[in-house]
Order: sequence, then structure tokens, then C-alpha cells
Amino acid sequence: MRIHGAGPPAPSPWGARAARGPRWMAPKLYRCYMFRSARPGVPGTGMSTPNESPCVPANPPGDSRRRRGETARRAILDAAETLLLRDGLEAVSIRRVAERSGYTAPTLYHHFGDKNGLIDAALEERFREVHAVMTATPRGPDAARYLRDMGMAFVRFAVENPDHYRLLSTKRRHMAGIAAAEACRDLVKDALAELLREGTLATPDLEEAFQILWAMLHGLISLHLMRPDDYELADDLVGTAFDVVEEGLLRRVAR
Repeated sequence: MRIHGAGPPAPSPWGARAARGPRWMAPKLYRCYMFRSARPGVPGTGMSTPNESPCVPANPPGDSRRRRGETARRAILDAAETLLLRDGLEAVSIRRVAERSGYTAPTLYHHFGDKNGLIDAALEERFREVHAVMTATPRGPDAARYLRDMGMAFVRFAVENPDHYRLLSTKRRHMAGIAAAEACRDLVKDALAELLREGTLATPDLEEAFQILWAMLHGLISLHLMRPDDYELADDLVGTAFDVVEEGLLRRVAR
């Protein structure tokens, strides 16, 4: 306390800091410590130290926003797939997907842009899984054998995942916007191009050869899915179908 008329206070023998109060009282030096259950010898437990970052939330806001976005995206895609399978492409709308997913239309537009973007995203996700199955097929020196093995793997996948295959067969005006679908086509066309270079492909038109293979595979799978009791897809049946296609599509040349 300063007495009126008295001179300035005597300097503190402990220096200027003591006159401002203890260190812990200085606002600019205040540290926030987080208390956690202490486990001896385990870093990051107990009271934080000056070497740790004090007052860091356990879940940073960015992580929470990302998780919420991923949850919303997954729910919206699931709702769109359900409507596609149950009612077909024309029945899918932003309003119906919003109602089924529990998210608002602006949220759908934020994640997918529009209805076409939403459907493309759903198909892209499913075609990636098919692409993974196809790329898992061992690639040997015989391109014809590789095509057959890849086709057999595709048929088995379709039979084991019928709803998945029905999504892949969703009617679209084009598949150009679905990168994974184009990647699947490229795998087949690369093998056909190798046969063409060898001189064993009966047509120089790779698209024509692709369509012949696709018609055979899609026909077998679709008949099985529509009438599973009448058209059981055993490997022998698929192998025979490949034999027939190869007879017309491939030339037998002397090696």
C-alpha cells in the first residue's frame, strides 16, 4: 500500500517479477494442463509436460467433420443403391434419397453435385470391387487363358453377389464418367489387343470382340439370376460357353 505523499515503493529484493506477483499468476505465462489417467512409463498419460502440446482436444474438430462427412456419404450411397435395386433408375430422385437416408437435399448436393453424380459415385464404388477381382487374376503368357480365367472370376463374383451385379447392370446412357468401369473394360481389351498382335484374334475390331465376350457373360449371368433353378452356373457350363466363343473369335495358327 502506498501512503499519500510518500515516494515510490522500494524495489523488491527479489527483482521486478516479485513485484508483479508469482509466475503462476501472470496471465501470459499461464499454462493449461490436461489430466489423464496416469500409467507409469507410458508417454502421453498423466499430466502433460512442457514437451507435450497442452490443451489439445482428443478429437480435433477437423477429424469430427471428416467422420461426419464420411458417415453422411455412406448413408446417402446406401439409400441410393436400395432405391436403384428396388425401383430402378428412373425412380431415383434427390428427394427420395434424402428421405430414405435422413439427410437434407443440400447435403446430397454438397457431396455429389446432382442425381447423376450420386448414381455415378454408387456405380464407381461397385465397379472398383469388380476391378479388384479382375486384377487378382494371375496374368500368364497365354492371353486367351487369361481372358478365360478373368471371365470365370467375374461370373463367380456376380453369382455370389447378385445385388452387386444388378447395380453394375443399371441402365445408363454412358459409362464414360465411371473410371472404374473403364478400367475393367481396359483389362479385357488389353488382353484382346495382345491376341490381335499375335494374329489369333479373328476380328481387328477390339470393341466388337469385347461385345461378343460381354454378351456371352452377361447372358449367362442374367439367365441365372432370373431363373436360378433352370440355369445353374457351374464352371463346366461357363467353360463350354467360352469354348464356343473362342471357336468363332480366335484363329488357330501354327506356332
